[in-house]
Amino acid sequence: MPEHLHNVRASWIAFGWFIAVALTALAILALTVVDLVRPDTPAEQVWVSISMVFGFALAGFVVGWRVNAAPILHGLGMALFSIVAWVGLNLVLGEPTGVTAWDTLDVGATLTLLLLQTAAAVIGARLGVRRART
Repeated sequence: MPEHLHNVRASWIAFGWFIAVALTALAILALTVVDLVRPDTPAEQVWVSISMVFGFALAGFVVGWRVNAAPILHGLGMALFSIVAWVGLNLVLGEPTGVTAWDTLDVGATLTLLLLQTAAAVIGARLGVRRART
């Protein structure tokens, strides 16, 4: 598996991130419908984390399968795109309205979720590349 920057496709990173966010939202919606996710309960954090791992792993698989190169860099790119999207949305939509999410999560939770995203996307992309090569 060649991990070179010239093998990285930025369009697939962005597309994979959008797939991951959509799948994560769909999983959370399904868990809410079956009443497993309730606001302000300890189990909410666990189910949201599991949903995010599911979404990013499946999206990483799709990206790895389609690009068939640089799975680690594509997984890292998807996680870094989360940071770019978070900062961009807070600056464009949050600051003018006064409703920002800069302090919604503490630093430890934010880093943990980012690490989960990265690991899930990288593992999914590696499995996708492996599947494409067989």
